[in-house]
Amino acid sequence: MDKDRKLRVGKDAVVYGDVSGDIGDGSVVIGPTDSRGNVILNRTMAVGRGAYAGPGSIAIGAGAGAGSDVVHAFHEIGKIIQSSGDTGLLNDFKDLCNELNKHEKDKSRIRMLWDTVKASGVLIEAIDSVSKVSLFIASIL
Repeated sequence: MDKDRKLRVGKDAVVYGDVSGDIGDGSVVIGPTDSRGNVILNRTMAVGRGAYAGPGSIAIGAGAGAGSDVVHAFHEIGKIIQSSGDTGLLNDFKDLCNELNKHEKDKSRIRMLWDTVKASGVLIEAIDSVSKVSLFIASIL
């Protein structure tokens, strides 16, 4: 990076590569990573607030997820709840997902919402997904 260029990075921001300027709070900025101006991302990475990536995957942005069993488990649970027609449970699940994506997580709210979702009878067919999400949530709490 050129010494004359300035870089100011906001709270919870991620900068990768050759970047200058003011980077706002919670932003993800990826600049060139080689001398020819190319961006080369060739390793597993999760970049951004609350991002997570499984082996061989790249997730970029707040709450982004890729290549992870947990991502698949959340999607499976969401589809099952949606197909059940239980709008209250669906709203609780959406609230849970929103709370998990927040920077300042309300852990008691996460616990309460997840307890409500996993106790519902509609998820009996998704025991494996419930277990994966339970482990993920336990790691946060």
